[in-house]
Amino acid sequence: MPKKFSIVSGPEPSPYTLFGISCHLNDYRLSYLLNAKLELEFIKMDDFQGFSFYLSHDEEFFTTYYLLSNRTPESILLPELKQTDFFLLTEGPIKKFSKEHLLKNIRDIPNVLTAFEIRFSTIKNHETMLNDLEIHHMKIKKNATMKYSPTKK
Repeated sequence: MPKKFSIVSGPEPSPYTLFGISCHLNDYRLSYLLNAKLELEFIKMDDFQGFSFYLSHDEEFFTTYYLLSNRTPESILLPELKQTDFFLLTEGPIKKFSKEHLLKNIRDIPNVLTAFEIRFSTIKNHETMLNDLEIHHMKIKKNATMKYSPTKK
């Protein structure tokens, strides 16, 4: 008798995890403290739609970290989360430490009021934001490649 195989389909797990950070720090100070506390290497990049944007790659664990501000003097990136000052978005597995360990370390930073995980279902246009962020990241990579590639003569 032949064996039957069934394919279970469901929603694919998201490669992204989003954390909110509420604090009274400037973006450059928070990125510096996150670098020190989490042993990351955030680098300031071109702003994302006018919002501060920092990037860190963890080559060992294949994870990219994005640090975004949620507000400028004129607007808020995600109005649903207007009490949140910054977002830490991870792309890829968080293997270096657990989510709880990550949040505890962020909360231990002086002047950080709180840090918490955010479910994407609470954000209206999260897919659009993630797509825009991915496009922004690709443009940064392209510009960096063009900047450092040898010119042909």
